[in-house]
Amino acid sequence: MDPPSDDQPLFDPSSLAAARQRSTIDFDDGDGKYHLRPLRSTDFARGHLDLLSQLTVTGDVDRKTYADTFAAMKANAGTYYIIVVEDTHRDRIVASGSLVLEKKFIHSCGQRGRIEDIVVDSDCRGKRFGKIVVQHLIALACILKCYKISLECKDSNVNWYSSMGFVSEHGNSNYMQIRFEESVN
Repeated sequence: MDPPSDDQPLFDPSSLAAARQRSTIDFDDGDGKYHLRPLRSTDFARGHLDLLSQLTVTGDVDRKTYADTFAAMKANAGTYYIIVVEDTHRDRIVASGSLVLEKKFIHSCGQRGRIEDIVVDSDCRGKRFGKIVVQHLIALACILKCYKISLECKDSNVNWYSSMGFVSEHGNSNYMQIRFEESVN
């Protein structure tokens, strides 16, 4: 698979624009320094992997491997939705989060979403970027007609995700979800 040759978004930005309309939290950066958008094929150079390494081990990923992985995700249109907050003054990614969709035969051949890899750069914490990313992923999942979204988190993050509507399930406080069934059908 050939890597992308230009600065293309992972998914159609109009989906994120629609999610912005539906999100419970506004992202208005008065001076235009920060921009909420889909991941782009060129975000390797903007430190996307450096940011993810603040969350977990990323391994030794070079530009070509990153581009190949991006191309594979883009080729599976409708499955991967990664959004980022870019600091346009520093040309750096400072927050990121993923929504991965899974097609199902249950719920009228519906789909569920899984939120993963929520991370905010250590220099930008306290600016609500994590909450902005998660709220936009929730709105995006609703627009994409997921019957539910779920995530797993550390004990220390349970209350934070609860504040955005996630509830713990099955006696496991670290497995959390939001069900949309009533609003989707």
